[in-house]
Amino acid sequence: MEKHQKKSHGQRDRGVRQDAHPLKKKTRGSHKQDVRSLWEMLYLSACALHQVKPDSVQVGQMDLNKVYYASKRHGMASIACMVLEDAGALGGMDPSLSKSWKEEKEKAIRKNMLLDAERVQILGEMEKMGIWYVPLKGILLQSFYPKYGMRQMSDNDILYGVDGQKKLIAMMKKRGYKVESNPGAAHDVFTKPPIYNYEMHKSLFSKADGMEGYRYYQKIEKKLVKDGQTSYGYHFTDEDFYIYQTAHTHKHYVHSGTGLRSLMDAYVYIQKKGEGLDWDYIEGELAKLGIVEFEKQSRELALKIFGEPHLPGAVQLTEKEREMFAFFAGSGTYGNIQNWVEHSLQGLPSQGNAFGRASKRQYLRRRLFPDLEWFQECYPFFARHKALIPFFVLYRIARGVFFRRKQIQSEIQALRNAGKKKENSLQHKDNQSIMGKNKET
Repeated sequence: MEKHQKKSHGQRDRGVRQDAHPLKKKTRGSHKQDVRSLWEMLYLSACALHQVKPDSVQVGQMDLNKVYYASKRHGMASIACMVLEDAGALGGMDPSLSKSWKEEKEKAIRKNMLLDAERVQILGEMEKMGIWYVPLKGILLQSFYPKYGMRQMSDNDILYGVDGQKKLIAMMKKRGYKVESNPGAAHDVFTKPPIYNYEMHKSLFSKADGMEGYRYYQKIEKKLVKDGQTSYGYHFTDEDFYIYQTAHTHKHYVHSGTGLRSLMDAYVYIQKKGEGLDWDYIEGELAKLGIVEFEKQSRELALKIFGEPHLPGAVQLTEKEREMFAFFAGSGTYGNIQNWVEHSLQGLPSQGNAFGRASKRQYLRRRLFPDLEWFQECYPFFARHKALIPFFVLYRIARGVFFRRKQIQSEIQALRNAGKKKENSLQHKDNQSIMGKNKET
């Protein structure tokens, strides 16, 4: 690790490579992935996790404008900024780019602080109302990172006793929150300006998320442990937390995709808790969920990427690992519509070619005119009053045309592109040149 810590006096002033017009308005195609920038982002993040300074020569050769956008896309800009600050790199770049890096870090810290403080108030109200609750995912993971704000948060996820749903909604409305509640969804969404966003989970999986997860988590109370300091707070054991985190990541991975931050979360958790975990129990439970291989492959990939700070080209990945890395890297923090559409096409009843015209026509029919099972899951009122379904369908189409036009256009474009070879910088040959060639399979 010494090479990441030592820095000669002459290297300090080499400056930082950047575009001639940093942070200029992006044009169509500017989101195209740059593999080298991704690996530079991962290198910086690994330096932050191991609390070592990055090699100043390497930083001087980085295009930190591209690294910035890659980091933003994967929800890792704050952690990258912190290590660049420690290395003194922000002072050597264009002021507007330096300002943007700092703003990402400052926004991450501020948002985490606001979410944390508000969550304490919300859970306090739930205690008064007698509603049990379990903080999930990033709420706990953020504390395992070396510095506050390294782990960026878009929202807070909390599992709660659904019997208290009406009281919870009333309380949140009283606190000024807008409520989005769908009977078929696993969670209700509560939002309030400027940044507050809480996903309150009625269950951990819906039927649409996958039947294995839906069945596995039906009797969730049996897996919960009572908190010692509260009357209604609960938590998972360390093993069950890891199992749920893995199952949640897999859900996104097979639907719309999930980004490289998911691998970083897995690495951070394993480093913190791994030695004390009952891995036999974990493997047995993962088998029930059908994700043993996914967990093994993603864990090994996370350990290779973050186990120590690797310069671009230094990590040796197998063919399967290269494929998995490319999918994580191409998805962004919360996946993308292309992955979601292709997954949906593959899940349709066999029409021969999953990406053929017949399958795409069937996809459009189902999106425009959902079947009764969809109504039973998402809108049970209309499932019970079938005569009203045609009016709801017309309303849904009109709502999409007037209020969701851009999303619909993106979905249609994704449907057209489904099955086509993607021409981007994550092609196999680029992965090999950046990651290093390996004969393993």
